Amino acid sequence: MIVERPLVPFGLEVTLPEGTSWDELDPQQLRTWIDRHRVLLLRGLAPLPPHALAKAARALGPLQPWPFGAVHEIVRDPQAENYLYTEHEVPLHWDGAFADAVPHWLVFRCVAAPPAVAGGETTFVDTTRVLAQLPAATRAQLEPLRVRYTTEKKAHYGGSFVAPVVAMHPTLHEAVLRYAEPVDDLNPVRVEVLGCTTAQGTAITTELRAALHDPRAVLTLPWRDGDVLIADNHALLHGRRAFHADAPRHLLRVNVLDPRRAWWHPLRDAWRLRRPEFMRAEIPILFVPALLCATRVAELGRATFWAGVALFWLLFQIGDLVNCLLDTEVDLHRKTHLSEAVRALGRGNIVAQIGVSIALVLGLAAYLTLVLSRPWMGIAALVGVVLGASYTAAPLRLKGRGLWQLVAYVGLLFVGPMTLVAGLFRARPPTEVLLVALAYGLMQSGVLLVNTAEDLDEDEREGIRTVAVALGAAGTMRVGRWLAAGGAAALLAVFAHALPAWAWPALGPLAVVLVYNDRWLRMLAVATRKTSEPNARTLIRKQGKHVPRHIEAGAWTALVAAAVVFATRCLS
Repeated sequence: MIVERPLVPFGLEVTLPEGTSWDELDPQQLRTWIDRHRVLLLRGLAPLPPHALAKAARALGPLQPWPFGAVHEIVRDPQAENYLYTEHEVPLHWDGAFADAVPHWLVFRCVAAPPAVAGGETTFVDTTRVLAQLPAATRAQLEPLRVRYTTEKKAHYGGSFVAPVVAMHPTLHEAVLRYAEPVDDLNPVRVEVLGCTTAQGTAITTELRAALHDPRAVLTLPWRDGDVLIADNHALLHGRRAFHADAPRHLLRVNVLDPRRAWWHPLRDAWRLRRPEFMRAEIPILFVPALLCATRVAELGRATFWAGVALFWLLFQIGDLVNCLLDTEVDLHRKTHLSEAVRALGRGNIVAQIGVSIALVLGLAAYLTLVLSRPWMGIAALVGVVLGASYTAAPLRLKGRGLWQLVAYVGLLFVGPMTLVAGLFRARPPTEVLLVALAYGLMQSGVLLVNTAEDLDEDEREGIRTVAVALGAAGTMRVGRWLAAGGAAALLAVFAHALPAWAWPALGPLAVVLVYNDRWLRMLAVATRKTSEPNARTLIRKQGKHVPRHIEAGAWTALVAAAVVFATRCLS
């Protein structure tokens, strides 16, 4: 039996039969409850681990992506640089204020609640009630006001923005208050009322603070383990009471956006699916073999070279688009921006983009085959399309073939593309270029294994046997270190052979990167070996954000070495 109980002064508690599945709930009924009561507290639901919470919240609307994915873990961290991760009080605010979009609903799940006497309650303020209770003169004074908020980015948010104090709820069309209290703590937030003197601003915010803390508009919620709570972020402000440092308090939160979309959102989503975070590191994959094969600068200006550049980028994009399309559900938790981009554009739209890209690849490959009289280039482009798609797609699905995934990394991401680029200059790619491609691919694949290991939980859950699933967290880090160091050493040796002795100092940056990457991977290899598998995976996820930096370090220093080889050839 479902029991509904109004909370005071607002909100609704719904107690469900113990162990009720989220899938048994009607999303429209949930929205109706929240619109009417602002806060909906659900008790009796079956456990929702982070990935399941993300999927559940998606029933309400698009998820807000953060650098860590969809699920924000709010738990005390002794090393925290932001007050959210301390036991301190959190002043009133609304979520998404410093982000590019303000969520409509906040979905919380309580993993561990502090004891009743330990504090840690979440407070919600119904700003529609606050406005209704204000004298007309005070409301008239607030309506034209705008406030500037500023904070340094030390967590997942930061910057500066200006917002009106009184705004309109986008779906209920009621006036609401948008005000965040100043923060004088770790990562302080400065609040400045615009268009008035400092004294006037202080007087206004003092009166506003008193109104926001009026008990008639404030719901103070003590948590229980397993609670799921949904709040209307547009109508409410929320905060947190301080709690005892030794008390458990662990919440999960997912932000759900309004479904409304601006005209430019499809362009943004199409760009996201092309993985721009890796594009800078792809530039050296293109130019290293070009510089090793070209004999003069004019060769880099030929139409065939730039046709090859377009072919190169399209091949990478086809692989990325197929991967994102087929991994929509896998990516929802930790790569939310990709999953949401697929959902927003629609599968048909993305299939059409893939089709157009393949047509362009085949056209460019035919042009290069005819102009350069190299039939193998057309065949290589076609093989690149098939194998690039087969990384994720059945029947090969190379990412799920254990150690063969590593072969796919080296071949599809590095050796294949670099060989194709070499073919723009030479009828047969030189042995030197093939050795550089192999060594470079091994070096970069060693670093990429950290990225692969980040997804261990998701891949295991989906039955995808990646190289990381085959080796485990610690084993993957050991192999990654060996590959990165061995590949970098081999790359240095090949470049040294191609350079006169007087130019060897130019290899110094690449040697520094060898040490730089090895120290990082050694730390991960040692740390993951000394802890449990779950802890090792958590450690890798925390370090995953550094992968692009280490990839780019190897990429650009290799490009510098190739440029020196090209320069010495031109000078000789």
